[in-house]
Amino acid sequence: MKEISIVIENCEKDLDATDFDLLCVEKIEHIDKVTNCSLATITLDNGKKDLRVKFEWKEDSGIEESDFLYIPETATLFFRSQNQWGAIDIENKTLKRHESSMWEPFIHNRGDYILIEDDLKAESTKLNGDKIDSVPIDPPTESKEFKDWIEYNSPVYGRQVLKIK
Repeated sequence: MKEISIVIENCEKDLDATDFDLLCVEKIEHIDKVTNCSLATITLDNGKKDLRVKFEWKEDSGIEESDFLYIPETATLFFRSQNQWGAIDIENKTLKRHESSMWEPFIHNRGDYILIEDDLKAESTKLNGDKIDSVPIDPPTESKEFKDWIEYNSPVYGRQVLKIK
């Protein structure tokens, strides 16, 4: 199993850094100005720096190591922040998914799929970030997991069924 190391440098202003492989600009459509940034250096167990990601922030102030979830089977690195989540294909150095979210989403590895939940949506993805299904939800939400789906019950959207396979 591949181990991963993530070293993060959060900066109080936007840097003109050019030493990065991938750029991820905070996904807020109505704000253009970048106020600060983070540089994340991702190293796999081979000891060499495999990927350097620059995150540009419009509202958020940075990212922490706990905001990442690495899936070694697919070399996919999921991340989250205040207004977004995404999936990075480390081997190809590409931003495979970059999605808006309401507040800071929770990203859970459920073994054979990934569950992403925020205040208004739940999504299931394959371990490589490919979307399986998504459903609208709203708090307070109750959920119950079955073999092939998760059932959510919420006041506004009622019963919603999220496929997980």
